[in-house]
Amino acid sequence: MKTLLLFLSLAIIIFLPLSTSKNQAWIAVRDTNGNPLNKMNRYWIIPANHTENGGGVRAVVYLGSSTDLQQQKTTICPTSVVLSHSPIDDGFAVYFTPENPRYEKIAEFTPLNIHFAPVYPLCRDLTVWKVDNLLPNLPPAYRHTISTGAKLGNHNDVSSWFQIRPMALEDSRKYYKLVFCLQGITTYCQNIGIVPQNGYLRLVLSQHPMPFQFKLDNVIKIGMAAEA
Repeated sequence: MKTLLLFLSLAIIIFLPLSTSKNQAWIAVRDTNGNPLNKMNRYWIIPANHTENGGGVRAVVYLGSSTDLQQQKTTICPTSVVLSHSPIDDGFAVYFTPENPRYEKIAEFTPLNIHFAPVYPLCRDLTVWKVDNLLPNLPPAYRHTISTGAKLGNHNDVSSWFQIRPMALEDSRKYYKLVFCLQGITTYCQNIGIVPQNGYLRLVLSQHPMPFQFKLDNVIKIGMAAEA
């Protein structure tokens, strides 16, 4: 507990707090068809504007700039979370798993894990998203990049809990932003945006959120989440 409290106190220096409320009204996150997200389904995370920002979210082999998880530097599995180069590529499908296992629908502002549906059998343990470089006093080159390698549902891992929050409506469409929240006695959150890195647009913690939509992968039937 002392270690966690020290970590949280140091993290306050790193993160800009975003407003959050424990009494937030329950509002479902909806996909591009207007249906509530369900934890048993899988979805593509796509930019609000494909043509300007590339394609959907996917993972590629380690891009560098991480002090976390030495395994990222040696594995052949894709662990760096990026946008696809091609605007017609929806990327890798993901599951959203709420912190509370009783919830089936995904609500705005709800703590959750994000994990890719397994693409390669040998990489099944490297699908859950996390934030790199949460240690304080790192040089500026070590950004808070988004990678895979966390464990699903691990409350002791403060690097792997995210939220989906609403953004402005445009052309009758509702966009969302992804937010990382450092869970603890006090919750501090930071938006997720993109930066260029080694030829890709890498997902990172940022003051400039990237607007996203969620597109149902209707090729895969409901009930496949347990395999992720």
